[in-house]
Amino acid sequence: MNKRQKKVLVLSVKVLIAVALLGWVLSKAHWSDYVTAKDTGKTYAVVEARPNPDTPQTITISGGSLWWSWQKQMPADQFVVPERGGSPVQPGFVSTLMRMSPLFLAGGFLGFLISLLVVAVRWWFLLRLQDIHIPLWEAVRLTFLGQFFNTLLPSTVGGDLVKAYYVSKHTPKKGAVLVSVVVDRVLGLTELTLLAAIMLTVVLLGNLASLDDPNIRRSAIAIAIVIALIVGAVLFLFSRRFRRLFHLQKIYSRLPMAHHIAAAGDAAILYRQRITGLVKAVCMTFGAHLMWVGALALLGFGLNLKLPWFEYFLYIPLVYIIGSIPISPGSVGLIESLYLAFFHAAGVSPSEILAFALLARLIPIFWGLPGIIVAVTGAKLPKAETLEAELGLAGEQAE
Repeated sequence: MNKRQKKVLVLSVKVLIAVALLGWVLSKAHWSDYVTAKDTGKTYAVVEARPNPDTPQTITISGGSLWWSWQKQMPADQFVVPERGGSPVQPGFVSTLMRMSPLFLAGGFLGFLISLLVVAVRWWFLLRLQDIHIPLWEAVRLTFLGQFFNTLLPSTVGGDLVKAYYVSKHTPKKGAVLVSVVVDRVLGLTELTLLAAIMLTVVLLGNLASLDDPNIRRSAIAIAIVIALIVGAVLFLFSRRFRRLFHLQKIYSRLPMAHHIAAAGDAAILYRQRITGLVKAVCMTFGAHLMWVGALALLGFGLNLKLPWFEYFLYIPLVYIIGSIPISPGSVGLIESLYLAFFHAAGVSPSEILAFALLARLIPIFWGLPGIIVAVTGAKLPKAETLEAELGLAGEQAE
């Protein structure tokens, strides 16, 4: 099996995983409003709730299909009321989207745009720390291009690689360019983890929740595991002593970027010497993530999800940290499954979660569309094999 066939096979497996995960999420959601029977646990579509859906005394339910369809009126107390109170009538996917506040939706779109622009400035700043000078506008354009590749193309060429390719045309220091991309990504994951950890601390110290809550406890375990993995990954990539201590050199040498990272000692030294600049980049990252998670929280407020504000800032970072595992194109299906895992346990119905996850998916896709203009007006991007060869990522070994 040649390299191209392997890539097609890997992509096919990822697509199948995405379809399976999306199928699981959709199987949990309901298209229309529904109720759950206390005695059997079965769900039924709601035809009418009287005198109103918020305080019903009787509920007309339906079932079956075509000529086997039926309707029945039952007392409202025969159906399950959510743990956080309210009506037994749970909103379906359609009614959840219909109640979306246009003002909050606009705020979500704007917040994500601001976050994306801050990310562009952060990457531009990291390049300048490496004495790689490109115009700020070029960094913004390439950030939108990367967003386009990450969200709209099920390609083996990710947005980070595309950005690195174009910047490498401005400088012979390809290793420094690639290291800047790695540092940019590591900073992003680290800051997301830090945001979740800070919010967990606020929740516990402020008595907003306790570790007796299974979801809070699961979040604490996830944060601890992610922190350990990030520390391990950074040591694995940048510490030769760590690799020798644990005999990881053979694994490291097989990484496509290994020889660049190994040869990027000057780049690492520059980052250490310019620690003040690196701290500024960290602050930018934190601000970008606050804006991004805040934008998604606005979507939840606009959908009237019955969640306290702090749960957005605790669960959303974890969703996207775990969702960065590349097991499906663009993490399609995986992200939605993680939304369901965290927010359903927090008391939100699967139909509401699906609507929330859909909007959270559409906003990055929308802001990836300007990247099409960059792709069309810029230099033609070579095929994946050529791109990797020009960056020196194909078939080379480190050390």
